[in-house]
Amino acid sequence: MPKIKMHDIVVILPGITGSVLQKDGKDVWAVSGQAAWQALRTLGDSLQWLKLKGDDPNAEYLDDGIKATRLVDDAHLIPGLVKIDGYTTTARLITDHFEVIPGDIREDKKANFFEFPYDWRRDNRANAKILKKYLDLRLKQWRKETGIKDAKVILMAHSMGGLVSRYYLEVLEGWRDCKALITFGTPYRGSLNAVNFLANGYKQQFLDLTEVMRSLPSVYQLMPIYKMLKIGNDYHRIAEAPVEIPYIIKERAEDALKFHREIEDAVNRHQNDAAYLKSYKIIPIVGTKQTTFQSANFNAGQLTVNLELPTGIDSLLGDGDGTVPYLSAIPIELSSEYRETYIPGQHGSLQNNDKVLGQLLERLKGMQVQGLGVIRDPFDVEVSPKAAEQPAISLTLDDLYLADEAIEVRAKILNTDRDNGKLKAKIESVSVKGKSLNVDFQEQNGEWVLTLGDLLQAPGLYRLKVQTEKTGAQAPIPVSSLFEVVK
Repeated sequence: MPKIKMHDIVVILPGITGSVLQKDGKDVWAVSGQAAWQALRTLGDSLQWLKLKGDDPNAEYLDDGIKATRLVDDAHLIPGLVKIDGYTTTARLITDHFEVIPGDIREDKKANFFEFPYDWRRDNRANAKILKKYLDLRLKQWRKETGIKDAKVILMAHSMGGLVSRYYLEVLEGWRDCKALITFGTPYRGSLNAVNFLANGYKQQFLDLTEVMRSLPSVYQLMPIYKMLKIGNDYHRIAEAPVEIPYIIKERAEDALKFHREIEDAVNRHQNDAAYLKSYKIIPIVGTKQTTFQSANFNAGQLTVNLELPTGIDSLLGDGDGTVPYLSAIPIELSSEYRETYIPGQHGSLQNNDKVLGQLLERLKGMQVQGLGVIRDPFDVEVSPKAAEQPAISLTLDDLYLADEAIEVRAKILNTDRDNGKLKAKIESVSVKGKSLNVDFQEQNGEWVLTLGDLLQAPGLYRLKVQTEKTGAQAPIPVSSLFEVVK
């Protein structure tokens, strides 16, 4: 099939930890294809260079000399915070199907396909301002050199990259030049994982990394902005908690909430602008059917995250993608628009899901049709009631296992009475290419359990793909995730 001419500029934005960071030309964060234990061992004390002592939102680079140079293209996992299955597949969706000219967004050259590596440690306001600076330049150049006067920007953002995009679009008025924002698991209303990481850290092996993360404004901006912290009988926002939460600095929490309110206020202002109402469309990809933290309790000086929805929230919202709650992955102003696409899948793999990419390809094609005044209706969009009916696999596993402990994975098949056969797992080593293992789950009391025992004790990062034995249109969509084994 001939490639389709891309008239617009396309930009891919990664999530937190998804950009390589360098200092003096040497990598200080480059965990592509590695487990966190490998990164800690190889980078050692240089990880402490990532700690932030301050951040000027108006500066393109901080005075610590660290710069973002490229996207992390392969799978990586930061236990307790994020696991991402890379961005290579997402990029190939564009380069395989569309005529584009790849380029470096910071270089003065004719191009219309960019990846936007950014210093994910920083306040998202700072990265939004940098994004605006270069998009203004590249879009003006693209329009001038191609003669496509109505060319606009299409943003494809994973996780926190969607928050950077939103600030650019709403607060910095980037909406005037944008055609669409496509988000994969963006925590528009926050994630409990960030709260858990800040308050509790992770296993002892990762204390150094925990201290780095606790210094970052971006991690605070990933915290939930709704009332999800139960103290006594009442729920509170973290920033408005009436007590001190250990390891969470109240001033930073308040500023993080302010960041979200700036976006919300800008959206509300824009509702009175007729041009804005005809401008860019947001297409959220929402991961569902995965066990996801929904709230937290604070008792006797200890914060504990749990699966219980805060009082007053509809029980239909009680799942998510394993990192971002269902209720958080939809922008506030789109709460009743039903524009989002639901996919039973884990947060770090949404951008690589075959069904998601197939639908996305059709939408991108539609955006390139000449003569349409606005973006055409999304292809095969499923509304909220449908999300509850899709056959799905719900997957539960830890991020981290010690080499001498049993690896246990649990799964459930939801929303189908069809005989799907056995539940099967393929486990691939990300650290050692070509090494894989195929095993079957065992059914136990209505749940599927996989215990690997001594079958998998080699340290490293692993990719897990789970699917039913019987496939087809009525079968649950396969689910993928990452985990690591350490000594």
